[in-house]
Amino acid sequence: MGWRRWGVLAGAAVLAACTGGTDEQVVVRVNQTRVTAAEFRRRLDLERERVPAHLQVLMESADVQKKYAQDLIRREILLQEAARRQIDSRPAVTDRVRQVREQLMLQTLLSEEIGEKVQVPEADVQAYYEGHPEEFSRDRLRAGHILVQTEGEAQQILERLKGKEGFEALARRHSLDKASGAKGGDLGTVERGKMVPEFEKAAYALKVGEVSAPVKTRFGYHLIRVTAREPRPAAPFPQVRENLRQRLAGERQQAAFEAFVEGLKKQATVEVREELLPVAAPGAPPAVPLQPGTAPAPGGAY
Repeated sequence: MGWRRWGVLAGAAVLAACTGGTDEQVVVRVNQTRVTAAEFRRRLDLERERVPAHLQVLMESADVQKKYAQDLIRREILLQEAARRQIDSRPAVTDRVRQVREQLMLQTLLSEEIGEKVQVPEADVQAYYEGHPEEFSRDRLRAGHILVQTEGEAQQILERLKGKEGFEALARRHSLDKASGAKGGDLGTVERGKMVPEFEKAAYALKVGEVSAPVKTRFGYHLIRVTAREPRPAAPFPQVRENLRQRLAGERQQAAFEAFVEGLKKQATVEVREELLPVAAPGAPPAVPLQPGTAPAPGGAY
């Protein structure tokens, strides 16, 4: 076993000194630290959780447990030497211990309050599937569009279309999407999940031959025309059940999390002194104020 492994064993068991039990029950002894058979079994079971299921049976053999006992001995020798040097009192160690402790506390709290309480019954998954057939449709359609920069431009072109000017000619002349514009606005076959949501929702709401009202996306404003539709069977429930269940569970758990935090905030006294922000690192130059609208979005904590 390489020496570097001893420095990166996440969650490695620390041997606790045992004062109870007879010497016959002590499996491992390192100076004043003793591990009884019961403690050895408990720690072995914790190790089993990190081993693939098909290998767990091997941990019941005497040879594997003898090797594990030697691992415990080496780990304890190293930990005792680290304690002798008072490494456990160094800020880098105490800060990391605090972070790990806090993270485990948060994980346990949220598992109890959210993960264990918020579930999605099979009936709810089935009901959502049946109530939202459009989400699971595999229909394909052929569509074209005219893309312009402003809603006003789109509205003007829409009026010209109502006045019987040709969609293809207007697409060639005015569309910002030059690739499709050169083909009279034709986008070819359009499948669900391949377009931005606003465009897809509007396109699949149209009948063949219809032109949409102006549809805003991050690219601009679109006038969409459907020229053909190919009906196809919806994805069967067994095929989408697990992904749908996970999605619904994630949505419900996120909503429960937000409500839980807001409830706790209402019971707490909270203050943020924004005039003290940002807090600069020692020796760092003064922060340059960001222009409005340029602040990066903070990452989620959970």
